[in-house]
Amino acid sequence: MEENKRRVVTRFAPAPTGSLHIGGARTALFNCLWARRNGGDFRLRFEDTDRARSSGQNETAILDDLRWLGIEPDGHIFRQSERAVIHSAALAELISRGSVYPCFCPAAETAGGKRVSAPHICRDLPKEESGRRVSNGEPHCFRFRIERGRAFKFTDRLRGVMTAPEDSIGDFTVARSDGSVTYLLAAVIDDHDMKVSCVIRGEEHLPNVPKQEMIYESMGWEKPEWVHIPMILDSERRKLSKRSGAMSVGEYRDRGWAPRALVSYLATLSWSAAPTDRLASTDELAAMFDLGEVARFSPVHDEKRMARFGKLYMAGLTDEYLAGECRGVFGKYAGETDKTLLVKEARAACSTVRELVRSVENELSLGSETFGGLGEDAPAWASELTERLASIPESEWRSDVIMSAIKSFASERSLKGREIFHPLRVLSTGNSRGAPIGIVLSCIGREETLARVSLKSPAKTRGVK
Repeated sequence: MEENKRRVVTRFAPAPTGSLHIGGARTALFNCLWARRNGGDFRLRFEDTDRARSSGQNETAILDDLRWLGIEPDGHIFRQSERAVIHSAALAELISRGSVYPCFCPAAETAGGKRVSAPHICRDLPKEESGRRVSNGEPHCFRFRIERGRAFKFTDRLRGVMTAPEDSIGDFTVARSDGSVTYLLAAVIDDHDMKVSCVIRGEEHLPNVPKQEMIYESMGWEKPEWVHIPMILDSERRKLSKRSGAMSVGEYRDRGWAPRALVSYLATLSWSAAPTDRLASTDELAAMFDLGEVARFSPVHDEKRMARFGKLYMAGLTDEYLAGECRGVFGKYAGETDKTLLVKEARAACSTVRELVRSVENELSLGSETFGGLGEDAPAWASELTERLASIPESEWRSDVIMSAIKSFASERSLKGREIFHPLRVLSTGNSRGAPIGIVLSCIGREETLARVSLKSPAKTRGVK
């Protein structure tokens, strides 16, 4: 196989014009895994030639997100903007070989306002005329001279042999009128200099392959292996985008996602053999990654399926650890046992620690439920129950003691469970449902519970904030 004859070098080449999103992170991950699997190198290149939109801040954010995911690039980080001299030298080589020619034709504009290339009549201009017009400073770009009647054929690792009809590709631009080279040429030059042996990128780049292969041939360089992975779709089976609800890696990070959970989910997007019942690090995934198991069909980004990986991460954390993470929302004197019990009640529905903290906070903070059908005022027994709860010393403020007091009071007043527990929950938390009320009151704390339950009737009939 080719990867045994040539050192495997892959690369991820984002434009630092924005954040790292799910699609780019998946591409970077597959590049990293394939390089690691074959004992090769994974390189990073910033394609930052769009100076107006590119920024060092975006570069830093992308690199930080990659490293947070465990996707660590090897060696020097390339930047296209720093390689203008090298690009110009390669262009000069193509000119000397007759592979490109100056084109003086202005772009034509259609009725719809779209700019299109004019017919390639400049390729047949006498060399002397072309040289004279260039010397006179006439605006021009450079186009690649494609052999007329040529059929195009190349091999993609996932799709096999692919072809394009004769004359389906016209002479394409490799350098603009300002002398800067286009993406098609710059990517080839940079991949060659980085010794990239395998180009793993999105399928939207498939049309570029014939053009880039012709550049490789003209320069006499060895071509890389092509691997074009399918694009990720949203729930409507459209290309995943921020408009369709996709978040950046940084946003998932800010929401408290664990990197192993996110990486494990990303691995399942097109890789059929990726583990789905456990979490795995990039090193573990690399040991089993195989490009032959990457599917051609487009995966759908599914937040619910993604949440399962978050819950797998949460399952590996102890109740005691999670209770410690929620310490800032518990009452001042809440008992450790009841804090742990409340966490155990809330954790099953949570994919991140931060989500759990919010869930526990919602359990303990005052919501906006009103008494509704229970009457205009708070239950008549509220003040008596407050006194009963107040008789519990701070040192004994635990869920079992609290529940014993409530049940004893209900028995004395001949109150059924639903006649006391639901009103008490609304009275003390402003919520209509939640974890067992004894645990909730214990975690709210004695002082705060008594303050809430002892509110006068007028305050109880409004929506509690």
